[in-house]
Amino acid sequence: MLKNIVKFAKKEFREKKPLTGKVLRVKEAKKVSIGGPLPQRVVREPQNCHFVVLLDYGGNYRMYSFTRTGILMNGENIEKNSDKMKKLLKSTKVEYKL
Repeated sequence: MLKNIVKFAKKEFREKKPLTGKVLRVKEAKKVSIGGPLPQRVVREPQNCHFVVLLDYGGNYRMYSFTRTGILMNGENIEKNSDKMKKLLKSTKVEYKL
């Protein structure tokens, strides 16, 4: 799976010429606390996508999401300084850099 996603990232990097590119692995689950100011329970929710290809085009990123089986789910543009981008970088681990 990862091999095919890296191959996709290399192809996109070669064709579209971004500044940098990364293949990121999304961490398995996210924690959601239930309760008042002091969490009483912590629930783990599975994430939708498993791998993300992130291409840097200067002012924004192009993000491609993949399932666990390596199937492309969607692609979208994200601004560099957005909250979504900050959350994404916190919840992922770099698998491959271009």
